[in-house]
Amino acid sequence: MIEIPKFIKPQSDGPAPRWFHVAVAFSMVLSAAASLVSALRTSAAMTSLVEQNARLVRAGSTPILQLSGSDLNPSGEPEQSLHLQNVGTGPARIVWFDVTLDGKALTGPVDLVRLAATTQAPLGWQPSESPGVITSTLGTTVLVAGKDVAAYAWHLPKPADSAGRQVWRELGKLRHKLDVHACYCSVFDECWTTDFSGGLPRAVPQCGAPPQPGGQW
Repeated sequence: MIEIPKFIKPQSDGPAPRWFHVAVAFSMVLSAAASLVSALRTSAAMTSLVEQNARLVRAGSTPILQLSGSDLNPSGEPEQSLHLQNVGTGPARIVWFDVTLDGKALTGPVDLVRLAATTQAPLGWQPSESPGVITSTLGTTVLVAGKDVAAYAWHLPKPADSAGRQVWRELGKLRHKLDVHACYCSVFDECWTTDFSGGLPRAVPQCGAPPQPGGQW
């Protein structure tokens, strides 16, 4: 029989020392803190990613309207026209398109043609007397990116229509005097107003009433 040396004491089944409990608790606190920091960093990264994606989507869906007039059509033929173009990256929902001349609201392109006729054609002349006047409604329409629409387009009348030619030339002069304002929104209901003067559109919470009610095109 082999005897166990007396200097080797058997292990005690009593409670662990206090420092051991403190160490375990401290390690659990450190682990929880590390998990919290990691979760916060992940949440911040995800929030930043979502915001960046939202900005990219909005940047890819922002409409910008431009207005241009011309005395020639793409084929080089004489034609008076006024075009509205969306040069942005997303559809433009046009809420209103307001046109005035010398403070007077114009109810549409035909109204402008008639105004040109009051001083440059015999009394009683009507646009219907000169075929080829094409007009479009601009307010409350949607203009997709890269597209344009002609507010009006009118080929130079034939030489036999001398009154119509006079009105045609006067229309070109009046076009440069028009005061045009518009309000439009994106698919995300972000809205802007513009006066087509070359500056940046002004962001607005929503499209309110036009500056000259009654001048809607």
